[in-house]
Amino acid sequence: MSRLRGVAWDDLAVVLAVLEHGSLNRAARALGTSQSTASRRLLRLEGQLGSTLFDRTPEGLAPTALAQDLAPHAELVAGHMADIERLAEGREAAPRGRVRMAVVDGLAAHLVVPGLSRLRASHPGIELDLLSGQAVLDLVRREADLALRFVPPTSPDLVVRRLFPIPVVPYVRPELADVPLGSLPWVMLHDPDRHFVESRWLDAHARPSHCTSVTAWSDLFAAVCSGVGAALVSPWVAAPAGLVPVPDFGGAVAVEHTLLLVYHRALRDVPRVRAVREWVVSEVEQRVARSGERTVRSRP
Repeated sequence: MSRLRGVAWDDLAVVLAVLEHGSLNRAARALGTSQSTASRRLLRLEGQLGSTLFDRTPEGLAPTALAQDLAPHAELVAGHMADIERLAEGREAAPRGRVRMAVVDGLAAHLVVPGLSRLRASHPGIELDLLSGQAVLDLVRREADLALRFVPPTSPDLVVRRLFPIPVVPYVRPELADVPLGSLPWVMLHDPDRHFVESRWLDAHARPSHCTSVTAWSDLFAAVCSGVGAALVSPWVAAPAGLVPVPDFGGAVAVEHTLLLVYHRALRDVPRVRAVREWVVSEVEQRVARSGERTVRSRP
């Protein structure tokens, strides 16, 4: 077993990334390294273990029984490494360094980006990575430092602050407002399995005969603004874009999501994470005040 004393965490991280992403190339991108480096680390670990972790197939890397048995132990190491990072970061003297913030698809451009200059002016030492998309990143595994999202976490290690409710209303370009509901085309996020509550609402209430499906909220918004069809969007972004409520629904709220600010409790007092967290809350409160919408408050 002495040959295993030199096993490096970076090598174990490659195993977890390949198990999650299914290929060495995607695993390397997720780890922020090159494919050649990831391959070298994987080969080094296989050499130390004296056995193959992944079978190389035309479809990608297929995990062996050893890789599957190793995975839960590597997950434990990942958790301990993340805890070590958080302990070290808590000793920072000033807000300086990189912060990764996951933002639910569609919010970054309208809620976060307009205030970036204020964050930079207040904390020039902070560099912010905005990770925007539909995927819910794992904050426990440090895929991000904090998140603005709608899905509540299940881990007891994560702190949740409820910010405010975001209503979603059927909107359309004015020139399509007189189109009968049965003939009105719609735009929706690609959701064949109907995981999104918006998709289920459309099926139940609009029953569109023609629907354009997109995979990104930015494309959905561009499509409805271009007159492709009606869509469920927030009044926050609809009114400034000149959209009007679909008359058949009278501006009624179809869906309401509560925006959550989520972060690991061990990062509560890390200066740069705390600074970004306070900036986010300030931006939200200003936006709510300007729009006249209510804020849902809770303990930070």
